[in-house]
Amino acid sequence: MGTEKSQPIIKLNLSKIMVKNRLPRRCIQRAFQSVKYLPTDCIQRAFLRWLNENRAHFMVPLRLTKISAKGLELHFQNYPGCLSVALSFWGSDYGLRVEVKWQGQPWDALIDFDVSPYIVPGGYKCMQCVHEKGESATLFSSSEALWQDHLFAPFQKWVNEKLAPARWLRISCFNDKSCTWAELIQNESKLSEPDRTLILMQQLKRLDDKPVYDGGPDGVTNWLLPLKSETC
Repeated sequence: MGTEKSQPIIKLNLSKIMVKNRLPRRCIQRAFQSVKYLPTDCIQRAFLRWLNENRAHFMVPLRLTKISAKGLELHFQNYPGCLSVALSFWGSDYGLRVEVKWQGQPWDALIDFDVSPYIVPGGYKCMQCVHEKGESATLFSSSEALWQDHLFAPFQKWVNEKLAPARWLRISCFNDKSCTWAELIQNESKLSEPDRTLILMQQLKRLDDKPVYDGGPDGVTNWLLPLKSETC
């Protein structure tokens, strides 16, 4: 089992930048001077407002560590530093994911929520939902309401139901690092079970009909990190 030192974490008390349920631009600039401008309706402000209102409902506290014109980065308080939360957007798509970074490299995403808002008469809908459900896709009064339903609330549910009960984070890779993955482990019995990702890679076929991976567990390197500690 290996270990890796975490990057320094910027401590920021959210209550100090929340004023009457809004996020003034001057406070953001004071905390992060590199931020020149954030629109009042941007997703960064919306998420921080929502987090300030709902932080008591999180079983694992969150710490804001970075904010920019392209998104936010957060860490779970007292959890390994290799776990981070990224809120970002590109074009008309928005994403909220929990990432694992290991040995200085992006390793895997434990969960990834995304949404593609677009304006319709009377409000907003998610383009992905429209493709799946047609006209029955839910209509939201604002983009912020859509973000809360598709990104923020599912993320809180995942934290409370998946991350909080987990005891370990298992980080894995093929010995040549051609494939990397990670997963949460909730109990000791799971440790003795075959790795589902390894089984999947053994079952997948390449274009030449050969398996993607034809080795066994000996060809895999694993790190097992206890959660709720500053291990990595």
